[in-house]
Amino acid sequence: MFGFGKKNSDAEAERQAQIDKAKLELRKFVHDMADLTPEDMERRLKQLKDWCNSDKLVPFDFKQKALKRAAEMERSANMLYCDMRMHDAQDAALDDNHKLQGMKLADARKYFGRACTLGADQEWRKAFKRAEEALLMTGGMKHDAPSRAKPKETAPRAPNRAKA
Repeated sequence: MFGFGKKNSDAEAERQAQIDKAKLELRKFVHDMADLTPEDMERRLKQLKDWCNSDKLVPFDFKQKALKRAAEMERSANMLYCDMRMHDAQDAALDDNHKLQGMKLADARKYFGRACTLGADQEWRKAFKRAEEALLMTGGMKHDAPSRAKPKETAPRAPNRAKA
């Protein structure tokens, strides 16, 4: 009665401080994942899952929110890298570099598959498929020789009369 409540509240305050510290570490860990590549992010997400399974201090709902946010970040990173590789493949197609185009397209498909596995939305999937089809129809059409649509000029050039 006399002083018993104080010890209990000190222990509870210390426990709450430990919980807050663990939450802060968890937030920082998830926040630091933002700038990683998809491969590194996948590895860090596995570490985060192991950490959340072993940690008993942090409340369950907080861990679930952190895991959900990390999974969203991994999905968006895969989508971003897929788009970047697709743009690189388009640039290679415009330069008629088919080998580089194929390599970049293969990388884009790899990240596309990962993004789809992680739950990319249907609209983004359709946009990727359209861009992929357009890319496959692009390139390899550069002709330096005259054609029926653009025949060789045989007529003499008109003299420049502006200087006369």
